[in-house]
Amino acid sequence: MARTNDLDAVADDLALQIATGRLRAGDTLPSIRRLAGRYELTPSSIQQVIGRLRMAGFVEPRHGVGVVVRDIRLYGGIQTWQYLFRFSSKLPELTVRNVQEILETLQLFYQAALVKLVSETASADPAPARRAFAQLELLAEGDAVRASDVHRGVLGVLRAVLAGLGGGVTLGLLNSMGDVLAEVPEVLEALYGDAAEHVWFWGNVVTAWENTDAELARETLALLDDWHAVALGRLRDRLASS
Repeated sequence: MARTNDLDAVADDLALQIATGRLRAGDTLPSIRRLAGRYELTPSSIQQVIGRLRMAGFVEPRHGVGVVVRDIRLYGGIQTWQYLFRFSSKLPELTVRNVQEILETLQLFYQAALVKLVSETASADPAPARRAFAQLELLAEGDAVRASDVHRGVLGVLRAVLAGLGGGVTLGLLNSMGDVLAEVPEVLEALYGDAAEHVWFWGNVVTAWENTDAELARETLALLDDWHAVALGRLRDRLASS
């Protein structure tokens, strides 16, 4: 019986071939028997590998054709991109590009959420967000602040903000993106290694909400593009030295 780490290694090898274009969208994987011979595993173990790749969005079985490689750029979901983060040291530019897309998506959410929050104070209570921000401040004041803790604190504030807007599907997407960012230590350090940055930003966000200060909200959000550029530069440096 194949060990779990053997199955992981084969799944990672095939996923990396797909990510790098060695196996292109529309290509058919070799037969179960051929893959079993190549990787020295049993056919049933190869079927488990293909099941993992299918669940992660890399391949799909087609009747009468075989197992076909999917176009992960077009059809890949959160699970696909979370899986790709395993290859951050081998595919640093892909990792940077994926993180950039996540940050840009979050920025769109911030913009839409703040416009709504500063104009709907009667129906949205900022108190939970203020409490979550206080927890972030406490984390940032520690002697040995870890990037993972700052990341968790920021997610707490974001969840409180989303709860003020009713939660729902957007909250689920936020949780998924948070999980993706947490996959790679270099990503956490590049984005969340400086706790003061996040305390300043989220302090302004919560204050703008509490005071219905649309100008403060706009001024704070306007700085995100510059912060993204700095954070992505830090990420490139960390991946290059890893």
